[in-house]
Parts: sequence; structure tokens; C-alpha cells
Amino acid sequence: MYNSRRRHSDRALRQFYAHILVICEKPESCVNHIHLTAILGALAKAWAAAEACHAIQNHQQAVDDLHRFAARILGTLQPMCKALGVREASNLLSSWSKLSINPNRMVVGPLDAIAQQLMANMHLANGQDLAEVLAGYSVLQLTPCCENLMQAVSRQLAIADLTHEGSAYVSRVLYSLATIPSAAPSIKALDALCERFAVLLRSPQLAELPNAQGIAKSLWALSKLKHAPSDEVVMSMVGRMVALCHLPGQQPMPKAISNVLLACAELSVPVKQADTDSLASFFLSSNRRQGDEQAHTNTAWSLAVIGHLRQPQLMLMLDQMLAWSVSPGQMSTPPVLTAAELNQLYQALDWLQPPPAAAAQQQSAWSSLRGKLHRLGPRPSPAKRHVSSHGKLCSALKQLQLSFRATVSIQSYWVDAVIECQGNKAQSIILTLSSLDYIRNVPGRLTGRAVFRTRLLAKQGRLVDVSLNMTSETTTVKQLADYLKPILTAAAGGSLDAYR
Repeated sequence: MYNSRRRHSDRALRQFYAHILVICEKPESCVNHIHLTAILGALAKAWAAAEACHAIQNHQQAVDDLHRFAARILGTLQPMCKALGVREASNLLSSWSKLSINPNRMVVGPLDAIAQQLMANMHLANGQDLAEVLAGYSVLQLTPCCENLMQAVSRQLAIADLTHEGSAYVSRVLYSLATIPSAAPSIKALDALCERFAVLLRSPQLAELPNAQGIAKSLWALSKLKHAPSDEVVMSMVGRMVALCHLPGQQPMPKAISNVLLACAELSVPVKQADTDSLASFFLSSNRRQGDEQAHTNTAWSLAVIGHLRQPQLMLMLDQMLAWSVSPGQMSTPPVLTAAELNQLYQALDWLQPPPAAAAQQQSAWSSLRGKLHRLGPRPSPAKRHVSSHGKLCSALKQLQLSFRATVSIQSYWVDAVIECQGNKAQSIILTLSSLDYIRNVPGRLTGRAVFRTRLLAKQGRLVDVSLNMTSETTTVKQLADYLKPILTAAAGGSLDAYR
């Protein structure tokens, strides 16, 4: 195996495969599950070392050889799976996941047998075992009983003793839970992980305090899982990030700051203005280079969603992105931003838009921002949206004899109807059909994305947001019209006459 780190790693690995298979196939062989588990573990290390040293000459051939060998070993191991202990099974999954094997070429039978054995002994699993299983299945997501195994892991995680686990463990487990589609962790399991992280944030031992990467990774994962830690814990995490900005050698990378702000925005959690200002200031003062566009657009959008974005901050971000494209002796070519990134910037600009009655100086400053942003790219059209029950809504509005435009694009969003006032300056009524998006563990709390959408649309008119369920097949046009009439009347100020 030592030779796999050298120039002839392809030949060394093939010789290793051949020797092991000869031993396994001998009738008198005493190879058992312990040997086979050790073989895959050693192979995972050797393969990683060979790839890191770029020592594999014919990569595709080496991958094919690896697939065949691993399939043979797992096939030999399958009848022995019932002898596997929890630690052996979890280590085996971890080793298998490190072999860079295409998930579509996984050997499902043996992996399923390993998962069945893990579920049978899940009550014996400790925190490290659970972490290994999750790390493995974040790569190996295709076995038939993966969903059942993830449910068992979640139940055990909720009651496991995590008192000796550090912040790196918590962030690693949260990341795995967020990246496994079938994980669906319970609220109790996520609460247990958040509580452990909270304890570490209060630790008097400097070595136990979470670092910037761990905080960013944990908050990113929680935002993907739509699970909000307590307000106190979030403010402690953000406060720790602010403190790390002033500690040489521990300062967060710009992407980590961007991810923390994005998670706070998505989870709709309260954050101190002083903390977000400090993070934004450190982010903007760091050495910037082209390729950080997404960190910039995420930061601008997040500060707007949180409600803390300031015009000078957005101006500086736009200036930095425009400056990246300037080369001596050449004309400026703006960096290429994706439609999603441009949308974030335009929505941040929309948030800063002053009211019509604002002073001329304020309007001029905002117009300058808009001009700079337009140099980066025009506002993208919102993604196409199809609502099968849209015809029913239009019929209900016609029954109420209202003057409206259907399916209108406003501020990067599609709205289902704009009911326009006839003959006076009253605001239009903006009508949307939506399935509201909530934080899983906080009843009634909308995600930051949903709240921000509502705020931006409300700046353009009198917003009426109706549940998409009201246009289901069981609701008639008359029932929908009867439901909408009092809601729209209230939005119109007591009478719909001006909207007919």
C-alpha cells in the first residue's frame, strides 16, 4: 500500500487488489468481517493519498478497477454483516464513502445489509458512530433502507450523550443532516445539537470555543433544515463571529461571514445592528478578489432581509465588483453574474428605495446606486410560474366586477393579479396566491425569504396574500369570490367602487 503514494500507484493498487482477492477466494481462508473492514479502511486511505499526490496515471482505468474490487469485497462481506458491531459498520460506511465511487454504481445489496445491521444495534451507537454513519450516507444516499436508517439515527441522536463532543462534531453532523435528502431529522435531534453548541459557546476553555468555520457551517446547515436555534444562541454565535474578526489568525473568511448573515436572514432571527455592521465592515475591508461575487450578493441581500442594509454598504459592494473588471489599458467589462445573483442585488436595491416623498438628495443617491447596478447587468425576468388554478382566480375577480391585470411581474416576483384603481390616486391592490413557508420548529414564524417578499411587494401597493388552498378543486368560483370580497374591501379602505 505504501507504493500507492508513489509514481506507479496504478500498478501498486492493481497488485494489492489481486493479492487480496486470491486470499479471499482460498477455501482454507479465514478472512472474516474484521479483515474485510480493515481492508476497505486501508484502501480508502491509500486511494485518498494517491489522488492527493496526483500519482494515478490512468484515472478512469483506476476508478474502474476500484469499482470492481470494492464490489467483490462487499459481496464477500454481505453474508458476514450480521457479525458487524456498530463501530465496525459505521467505519465501513465511512471508508466506502471516501472511495470516490459514482453513486450510480453502488453495490446496493451489501450496503443495505450494513444499514439493516446498524438499525438493529442503533441503541448501542454513540455520538461518534452516528457522525460516521451520517458522513457516509451524505455520499451513499441510494440504498433502499436509507430513509429508515436516517430515522433511526435521528431518534438516537436526540438521546445520545453529546457532553464530550466539540463544536467541530456538531457542525459536521448538522452539515451531513442538511445534505442528505432523506435525513429529515427530528426537532428533538436538532435541538440537542443546538444545545450542545450553546454550551460550547459559553465554555471558559478557549480551546472549546467554536471557530468561524464551525459557526458558519452550523448556521448554514440549520438554515437549510429550516430549524432556528433560540434567539439567545443565534446572537451568541453572531457575537462570537464579531469577536473572531479582531483575533489575528482566527479571523473568518469572507464566505463564512456571508454564510452567517445569509442563515440569519433565511431563519428570520433577531440580530443586533451593531453586530451586522461589524461583520459587514470586516467583510468589505478584507482583501477582495474576483470570484467572490456570490459572497457579495449574498451579503447585500441578507443585510436587506434582516433590515440592516445601508446605502453606503451597497455602494461599496457595487464599486468593488465593478473594480474587479478593470484592467490597465483595457475597457471595463463587468463580472458575469448569474440571474440569481443579480436578483439578490436588485432586491437589495428595492429595499433601499426611498418613498416618493423623500428628499431630492435621497432620491439622487438611490438613482446613483441603480445606475451602478445596471452596469453589472439588467434586472432578470422572474422565473416562469404556472398556477393551475389561476383561471379560477380570474373568474372570481370578474364576478366581483373588478378591473385587474393578471400575472404581473413586480420587483422580481410574479403576482397573480393587480387590481387597479379607476380615476383617483389610490394604491393598486396586489393579490398573490402562495403556500407560506415556515420555520419548522417555531410555530407561525415565516422564513426570512417569505417575509422579505411580503415587505417588498407591500411597498408597491396594498398587498393581499391568499392561501393557494383557497383555489383548490373543492372550492367553487362563487365561494372564492365570496371569500375574497371582504378581504379586498378591507384592503381598499372600505369600498371596492374605485376599483371597478
